[in-house]
Amino acid sequence: MKKSLILGLLGFAAAVAPSFGQGLIVLDNYLSNSGSSGPGFVLYGAGVPINGVSGAQGTVGTKVNSTTGWTAGIYWVAGNQVANVTADPSGTAVPAGGGLALATGTGSTAGISGAATGNTPGTFIATGAFVTPGVATGGTITVEVIAYSGASYAAAGYRGHSTAFTMTVSDPTSNNPNKIGDAPMPSFSVLPVPEPTTFALSGLGAAALLFFRRKK
Repeated sequence: MKKSLILGLLGFAAAVAPSFGQGLIVLDNYLSNSGSSGPGFVLYGAGVPINGVSGAQGTVGTKVNSTTGWTAGIYWVAGNQVANVTADPSGTAVPAGGGLALATGTGSTAGISGAATGNTPGTFIATGAFVTPGVATGGTITVEVIAYSGASYAAAGYRGHSTAFTMTVSDPTSNNPNKIGDAPMPSFSVLPVPEPTTFALSGLGAAALLFFRRKK
């Protein structure tokens, strides 16, 4: 019943969206997979508090299950730019390369494991559709899903992002617009963000190692 109601509301939101040279998607991995959620989820990495702030830590590899404090969002760009997106082994850097930009405005963020998803761990659903300016119905976009605690991804002490993937943009009049979870979105973990000094020391260590290798 609840999922049907949410789906109906999203269909209405899609129907009233402007349709001039732009389509839309939904930041949603809750109603995806034929209503079973997933198949990709937001997971806990090592050393991450359940609520993203402090206190007891989440179990590594389990779905984020705090009902407050966690937000999902996206970086995106028109076209298939997967091959040009910058690789990030850390999993916590700001997504870059290929023209990726942070999505803003209606439908660009959603609470993770909140009331909108019936407190289903690792899932999220935006309250409206996200319009893709300049990308019409049937067009392709490249997306990286982000998750973070606090006010923003850039300032978060705990955050993470998915690898890049593509999805098709839906018609604004669709009653069942394309969901990020059906793209499908890969599962990914939120992790502690290293302090700037850690990055600096890592850089110095790499430079020193390169210097000694050259001397040999």
